[in-house]
Amino acid sequence: MRHFDLTSSSLSEEIKRRNIDILSEIPFPFTEERISFAQSCMKHYEKHYPEAIDEILSLSKGLKIDEKLLFALFFSMYAIIPNAKCSCVAIRDENNLMLARNSDFYKSMKELNSHFTYKNYYGNSTAFIELEDGKNKDGLAIGFTSVFPQSIKSGLNSGLILRMLLEKADSCEKAISILHSIPIASSQTFMMADRTGTIAYVECSANNIKVIKHDEGRRYLLSTNRFILNGMKDNNNAQLDDWNTEARHNAMEKEIRKESFINLEKMKAILKSASIYPSSSDHDTVWSVIEDLKKGYSYLCEGNPKEESFKII
Repeated sequence: MRHFDLTSSSLSEEIKRRNIDILSEIPFPFTEERISFAQSCMKHYEKHYPEAIDEILSLSKGLKIDEKLLFALFFSMYAIIPNAKCSCVAIRDENNLMLARNSDFYKSMKELNSHFTYKNYYGNSTAFIELEDGKNKDGLAIGFTSVFPQSIKSGLNSGLILRMLLEKADSCEKAISILHSIPIASSQTFMMADRTGTIAYVECSANNIKVIKHDEGRRYLLSTNRFILNGMKDNNNAQLDDWNTEARHNAMEKEIRKESFINLEKMKAILKSASIYPSSSDHDTVWSVIEDLKKGYSYLCEGNPKEESFKII
């Protein structure tokens, strides 16, 4: 896993220093559909997240890459042909509050995944610019899982939405408020936790958004790659390969219910239970994170948690 410290340098500077060819790492073609879709999303980023446009333009200039290609890459990702299949959990009790996530992706691209450190937050991703999980200095932690969309609309996608939330929100409530205020292009879940003790789970698509929180009688919340809330279930596509999403969800729930306590080892066990891919599979859990919101510690496993250890970040 590559680590980028962007507190004192730009992304384009780091990419050039490491001699990375971004375009060679993209696992899909630049179709006219992607380019056109990205252009339709531009007005929404201009209104709600102009910082993303500025960074992509800076990257384009610094790396001498056609800006249309980079906009097509980052604005269409997770909306057109989403691939990341992940598992996420948030648990709380009187003394503990934790959020954890497995990122499941293709083994062949494992070394291309990256950890990014910014001034006020950090996160992990399968792609530059976008983030799939992270935590900010205010103690807000978020992880997302992709859901294959029934339809897409011009708007913001999950990887850039998550990063925007880490930049602009200091709590679950603020993050949820922002989600209700923006047009969303892709389908996904967002698992959230903040240092006040709140955990929240959001399912959202181009057409709808539903939220549940811990104060509705839940000790824990789980997400994989399907919608489970009333009003959202009809958006699932049962014909697509979801990488055993139901089995992963059930495995995590079974592990959680074995004991009533929460600690670091318990969270590791939950993540291990969801990493159920056979060695013959072309995909696997490529990183895992655990956020201990009460103690303030963050842990990163740079690989399958059954095989690799967690380290404090």
